[in-house]
Amino acid sequence: MNQIIQFFIRTRNFFVFLLLFLCAIGLVFRSNYYPQSAYINSANALSGKLYAFSNYWAQYFSLKSQNEALTEENRNLRDQVLQMQEQLRQTKGVDSLGFTTDSLKYKVLKANVINNSFRLQKNYLTIDKGSKDGVKQDMGVLSPRGVVGIIENTSGHFATVQSVLNSRSALNAMVKRTQHFGSLHWNTKEVNKVQLLEVPNIAPIQNGDTIVTGGMSNIFPKGIPIGKIVHFEKSKFDNTFIIDVWLFTDMSNLDYVYLIENKDKDTISALEKQNPK
Repeated sequence: MNQIIQFFIRTRNFFVFLLLFLCAIGLVFRSNYYPQSAYINSANALSGKLYAFSNYWAQYFSLKSQNEALTEENRNLRDQVLQMQEQLRQTKGVDSLGFTTDSLKYKVLKANVINNSFRLQKNYLTIDKGSKDGVKQDMGVLSPRGVVGIIENTSGHFATVQSVLNSRSALNAMVKRTQHFGSLHWNTKEVNKVQLLEVPNIAPIQNGDTIVTGGMSNIFPKGIPIGKIVHFEKSKFDNTFIIDVWLFTDMSNLDYVYLIENKDKDTISALEKQNPK
């Protein structure tokens, strides 16, 4: 304690000078506008940079929650679009007053992709939603850009999706501009390029034409984007085209997907089973 007191006694001149200097600075700032303005501007600039820095990192670490909110909003929007499209189909040629919300037939769920293969001949995805979340076999699976595949198997909280990049995959599809139907397959040769078969070679198709779902199954509604035509040629075996389609969805880069449930699927399937074989 004595040493501390001796230190202040030895350096008292410095502390007196420091005190007087600070008082002088204070008097200058109080009596002159320019120093006050310069100080305030400097302080504002510094605090602004600090706030911007902290805000940047706060936004960076909140990207996951923001992404979740956006995907949920997209799910709601896609659900509404499907319902509106179905309403338009059902109200064509009938009294619009007879339409009720009970006839809306599609429900949209959102899931995250936790595993994805795309270099095999039979590729699958695994998602983090299962039967306890309302996921069922044969539900359609979409990305924000287009068709991804079909639910094949489910467990309580997980499900596998048969990718369109699967040699067993066969989806009903059509050329949007000409309304000609075909069957979508994958020849296993190139990622993101699939083939549309069985389209008659009299169809006036062109490179760049959009391919969409045909709606001839209980899985996908009509008009869901699939891809665009990048090449076509006449088959050597029959009067059809072999059409190369470049997928709108990058199957090698999937983070989350949407699942489409056709609420009438079970009823329609049960009815169709009654048809004679």
